[in-house]
Amino acid sequence: MRILIVSGALYGHVNTVLPLALAARDAGHAVVVASGPDFVEHIERRGLRSWAVGMTHEEAGGNRQESWLNYFATTAERRVADLLPMADRWKPELVIHEETELAGAVVATLAGARHAVHGLGVMPPSRIWPVFVQAIGMLGVRCGMPDVAARLAQAHYLHVCPSALQSDETPIWNHVLPLRPVAGLPEVNERLPDRLDRLPFPRTIHLSFGTVYNGNVAILERAIQGLGSLGANLIVTIGPNEDPSRFGPQPAHVCIEPYLPHTLLLPRCDLVVSHGGAGVMFGALSHGIAQLVIPQGADQFLNADACTRSGAALRLAPDDTSARTINAAARRLLDEPRFAAAAQGVQAEIAAMPDAAAVLKQLRAPAEKP
Repeated sequence: MRILIVSGALYGHVNTVLPLALAARDAGHAVVVASGPDFVEHIERRGLRSWAVGMTHEEAGGNRQESWLNYFATTAERRVADLLPMADRWKPELVIHEETELAGAVVATLAGARHAVHGLGVMPPSRIWPVFVQAIGMLGVRCGMPDVAARLAQAHYLHVCPSALQSDETPIWNHVLPLRPVAGLPEVNERLPDRLDRLPFPRTIHLSFGTVYNGNVAILERAIQGLGSLGANLIVTIGPNEDPSRFGPQPAHVCIEPYLPHTLLLPRCDLVVSHGGAGVMFGALSHGIAQLVIPQGADQFLNADACTRSGAALRLAPDDTSARTINAAARRLLDEPRFAAAAQGVQAEIAAMPDAAAVLKQLRAPAEKP
């Protein structure tokens, strides 16, 4: 099959769809991953073909957005203008896009292709669905496809959330396929810095606020202060192209890096402290690691609630993040075995979910029937 996978120009969104793209390539399909021009190299380093479509993340306003819905709608309009002629020439048979990426649904409608939506985390609640329908409906009308919102509702939804984190709410999508989340993909020959092997303590904490909310330096500084006194190694990632020196000199047990691959880092960790982005949340749970979640925006409050309900996490409100409160919560997570036990229960659920290769077979099956 010719499979087109479309993502917005955000690391957490692109990285979430890459495992499915790689599985499709390895199964012999022709695969293209379309995203912003700033992600072409990131995608192609994994051996995938990429199309540069729409704006870069910085051209769209970067991380400081007054309305993320407006961001998704505006960036989709620019992506769809680039994608439509490309898709018309290439004629994809299956279009998969992440759930906040609105241009892919228009392309699937134009191409008459089968259509799937790749979830990013906890399924969006029904209360926000009408605003997405309105945004994608307006985009479809401008492109001469007024039925695109109805087609979106009938797409397959690839649900990366294990059952322990799901709510009791009726799903928005009628056709839901579980898909095992993957904790990041290292590049070929990528490795961790040698100095991590020389960290002095037996236990290790990982601190990250991702690539969108990593600009909240004040909270990161308080977290480094609070976590650094727990008698554990502290490995902090602050985002690609960021400068660790902004945090000043650190003791030998604290390591601050712009980026480290979670696939290699998380097996070393005993606790993850983060903003609750879906990527780091599922990455930690895939390794049975308890978490302290300090949500900042977007879907992170939903993720924090879900992870806390599962028993695998504690959460702190953004206005309750002194070094003292972060220290106290992290100490509980390290010292009370019930949190790690709950995280290991979720880990088992994730391991039992179908992998990308199995889900691709399910997506292909109807087309192979006579």
